Amino acid sequence: MEQPFFLLLSGPPGAGKTTVGRKVASKVPHSVCIQSDWLWTTIVNGHIPPWDPIAGQQNRVMIGSALAAACRMVAGGYSTVLEGIIGPWHFDLVRDELDTCPVPVTYAVLRPELEICLTRAIGRVAERDEHRNALTDEEPIRGLWHQFADLGEYESCAVDTSVLTPTQTADEVFRRIGVGHGRLTD
Repeated sequence: MEQPFFLLLSGPPGAGKTTVGRKVASKVPHSVCIQSDWLWTTIVNGHIPPWDPIAGQQNRVMIGSALAAACRMVAGGYSTVLEGIIGPWHFDLVRDELDTCPVPVTYAVLRPELEICLTRAIGRVAERDEHRNALTDEEPIRGLWHQFADLGEYESCAVDTSVLTPTQTADEVFRRIGVGHGRLTD
């Protein structure tokens, strides 16, 4: 792929976004993978759990900041994977932020079965280095999985990763980028 790409990689907790995002980014020479979850760790005072109904404004600020950083990286010539929990319910913000992005934006949602997400996400308690501050509470994980269960007009962006390895998933997502599948912008 000669031109940098921008992949918005989403899905519920435990879907494999962090692992797959890095694998996709590693397929091209100049690339970055931005973990949007990191931004929530920078809030010193006033943090609201992102799944709390009153967290709307906070979430918009954090997602907008991650998107702005990703757009800046793409403009600088880096293929960019922005991974995080960004669903179609955020697309008004996504479209506003991405209007200035110099390359098409591809959207992919990793969506393994619920039990797989739960097992992976809850099991991350022992993986504090790579998944520091990761969500491991069952109730919000279930709730977020259900939000991604029906993507409406973006359903074709879902990748069922239930039986795929992280490498197979990264290969499929990278293939989709190459053929323009899941484009949000032109």
